[in-house]
Amino acid sequence: MFELNDATAKVANFNPRAERHGDENKLAGDLKLVVAVSSSVLDYFQKGLRQALYRKAAQGEQQDLIDGSDGLTAVKFPKLGALPWDEEYPGYSLLIGGGLGLTDPLVIKDVTLKKLSFEPLEGGTLQLTFSAVFHPTKAEAGALCEQIKNEVQLTLVSPLNQSKGDKPVQEDLTAAA
Repeated sequence: MFELNDATAKVANFNPRAERHGDENKLAGDLKLVVAVSSSVLDYFQKGLRQALYRKAAQGEQQDLIDGSDGLTAVKFPKLGALPWDEEYPGYSLLIGGGLGLTDPLVIKDVTLKKLSFEPLEGGTLQLTFSAVFHPTKAEAGALCEQIKNEVQLTLVSPLNQSKGDKPVQEDLTAAA
C-alpha cells in the first residue's frame, strides 16, 4: 500500500467542520496536503500508470539522475495537467511534524485519504495532492489551522502497518527521480 516516510508536504488547507452523530455534533476535519514525490509512487495505485504518463527523455531533455532506473523522466502529455484519482483509502495514520512547535509529531489515527490527484512533472517527479479526512481533537484542529500554507514533515502509515506500530516499510519514494 501507498505510504510516505518523512516527506516534506505543504498544508494547502485545513477545513474544520461538524458532523452529526446521532443527536450530537462531532468535530471533523479535511486536511488538504500537497507533496512532491517520485513518479514511482504511481505503481502503488495502478500498474502501468507511470508508463502511461512518462516517457524516456529525448536528446537535450533532462536525463535520469538515478543510475539503474528505467529513465521515465519526461512527461508524455504536458498539457494534461493534474489527473483526479477516484478512490478512497481508509485506516491510515498521519504523523505530522516540523513547524508545529512540538517535540513529538502530531499523530492522527483513523484517517481516510481521498480526493487524490496526480500531476506529472518533468524530471520524473509527481505532485500528489490529497485530502485526509478524520476527527481531530480541539488541540489538533488548532495546531493544524496554524499550519495552513506552511510546510510540514509528513509520514503516512498504511493500515497494513498499523498493527505493527511501525513507520512505513516501503522504500523512501519522496526523493525526485
